[in-house]
Amino acid sequence: MTTSTPANTSKSEAGGFIARRPWLWVVLAFVVLISAWSVLFYIAIKNQPEVVPLKQLIPA
Repeated sequence: MTTSTPANTSKSEAGGFIARRPWLWVVLAFVVLISAWSVLFYIAIKNQPEVVPLKQLIPA
């Protein structure tokens, strides 16, 4: 009697490229996070508020 491996448990084709490498999701998440922060800082630097000169208060 021979034992055979079921076709649905083949290691070479189980899941996909990403499913076999879950650390890629972490790398992708960090890339998205860094990109979002970069865009946020770029927008904040381009849209800085106006500088308002303040009067110096003389101590009484």
